[in-house]
Amino acid sequence: MQNLEAHIYPYFGDWVMSSITPQAIDDFIDYLRRKPCRGSKSYGKKASEIPTLSSPTVKKCYNILMLGFPTAKRWGYVTEIPETTPPSEKTKKRKAWEPKRVLEVLDSIEKDPLLHLAVRLGFICSLRSGEVVGLEAGSINFRDRSMWITQIVERVSDEALRELPEEKIIKVFPKHVSTSKSRLILKDPKTDGSVRKQYLTTPLLHELKARLYEIAANKAFFGEEYQDHGLLICQPNGCPIDPNNLCKAFKKWQTSMHIEDQIEFQGLRKSGQMHKIRLSKNNYQLVAESAGQSPEVLMSNYNEALEDEKRTLALLVETDFYPSTLPASPVQAGGFDPALLMEKVKSDPGFSAQLLQLLLSNAVNQS
Repeated sequence: MQNLEAHIYPYFGDWVMSSITPQAIDDFIDYLRRKPCRGSKSYGKKASEIPTLSSPTVKKCYNILMLGFPTAKRWGYVTEIPETTPPSEKTKKRKAWEPKRVLEVLDSIEKDPLLHLAVRLGFICSLRSGEVVGLEAGSINFRDRSMWITQIVERVSDEALRELPEEKIIKVFPKHVSTSKSRLILKDPKTDGSVRKQYLTTPLLHELKARLYEIAANKAFFGEEYQDHGLLICQPNGCPIDPNNLCKAFKKWQTSMHIEDQIEFQGLRKSGQMHKIRLSKNNYQLVAESAGQSPEVLMSNYNEALEDEKRTLALLVETDFYPSTLPASPVQAGGFDPALLMEKVKSDPGFSAQLLQLLLSNAVNQS
């Protein structure tokens, strides 16, 4: 619906379907490829710095447009369906960290408690930045060891705010700069499936409890000046945090620590999802539902092998493929006998699969 209203209607809104030719559709695709992004990707940037629409967005708009032609032909509004070539879709893989890397980062970020909590939430609960800063403090149930993700904080332009359905908006925050052309809002999540119950780990529960004590202390300090919006991750005076600023703070911290393999805040969500896929032995339905995703999206964007897994697979190939008469590898020198292993593999067809699963689990545990 968003792509239809933001991109298709403004371009083809006054056209009669029978007048839409293959050339017109090709021109539309070219127009989309040159169209600057709106929203969070454009705020605070010069016109030359604003990125254009991504290829997946262009492809979605094309698919939505073409969906109407078969029905239009059946109803006699068009005689032929325009023959066009769909736009190509180039996806850039988002970087992710292995679990041990996330743990190292958490150990070194403790001097910034709020960013530390945000990073832990992003990884453990596989949250988007808007979900992190939109968490409701009152949704935490310590007895049940859970919390609910029901809302997000998002920056929208004044124009986009007027177009948003009222039922989607929970709260509109006041502007801090009266001349600003955008503002923060609290709204429903991206999709209905994004509303979910999230179960929490013991270390995260301890950190959440400490955060609630900190919020109580801030309320006592600011008194009537405290802006109580019920947010868990907020400024000391209770005002909301722009999700873009959270992403920038995470990037800035990585740069200050001279981290070479930097990731976006969204990369924490991907890191958490990839870890859960392995822990659940590839239960995509379970992992997807826990993060408000569809299994198809999870398999498409998060189905990648980690370096430790590739290394383990190489050892399995070495053991299975090469003759045992070869000089002992460093692994063999430590007391490993490939001949005995191969004898077991050949005598028990299911053993090789169990061995691979064991090695992968070991790689996860070590990380």
